[in-house]
This record gives sequence, C-alpha cells and structure tokens, in this order.
Amino acid sequence: MSKGFTLLELIVVTCIAAILTAFWVPRAARLIDWLATERAVRDVTTALAVGRHGAVMRAIRARVAFDSDTIRIDRLEPQGWVPWWRTPGPASHGVQMEVSNPVVFFGPNGMAWGVSNTKIVLRRGSQAETITMSRVGRVKHW
Repeated sequence: MSKGFTLLELIVVTCIAAILTAFWVPRAARLIDWLATERAVRDVTTALAVGRHGAVMRAIRARVAFDSDTIRIDRLEPQGWVPWWRTPGPASHGVQMEVSNPVVFFGPNGMAWGVSNTKIVLRRGSQAETITMSRVGRVKHW
C-alpha cells in the first residue's frame, strides 16, 4: 500500500482546477465591477438623502455637488455657503460618473431647485447604473 498521489492524478487535478479558474475569472471581473458600482450608487444616493433631509430638518437651503473624486454637501448660512459633509466620489471605487446637473440645490421644504431632473450614470467595465432625481426630490435607481 503506497501513500501519496501519482503524477497522473496531480496533473488531472491541476487541469481541472485550471479549467474551473478559466471559467470563473470573467465572472469574477463582472462581480467586482458590479460591487464597485453598487458602492458608488450607495454613496450618491446617501449624499442626496443627507442633503435633502438636512435642508428640511434645519429649514435651510443645501447644495450637493458631484465631482468624480468627491461629493460635497454645503448649507447656506447667513455668511454664505458653509461646508457640511464630504465623502470620496465614485472615482475612489474606480467608477466613472456622468451627471446632468453637477450641483443640486434643495430648499427648506426638500424640493430640488433647478430647471430639470438630475440624471447620474455610474459605469465600470460592463456594469452601468443610472440614478435619477426629480424636482420634488425623489431618487430612483434603475
């Protein structure tokens, strides 16, 4: 009775592992892209919610400014716009961002100020996510 594996058994197991890895790698890349875009979506929707609810709770005007490297929320005080909240932008997750209105203003009633809805598209690899915000402040993730 011998202990261990034969050379043929090791080669077969290695080939099976290589085949499984070859099938898994493209799926893993799509999964990583999906996870990164979902993190960026969460950051953007959180910033919109914080800006809107902060404006309502404090009965002030607030603005949310989107840039690829940072998302900023400022509030309007008597002395002017004051920094309120900062978070890294989608670029920190390796995600590209296209935004129709890079600055969104919220009034004390939570309504967005401006002439149109805001559309934000986040992309990484084959994954793309779209966020829209209406003038009444509703956020929808497509």
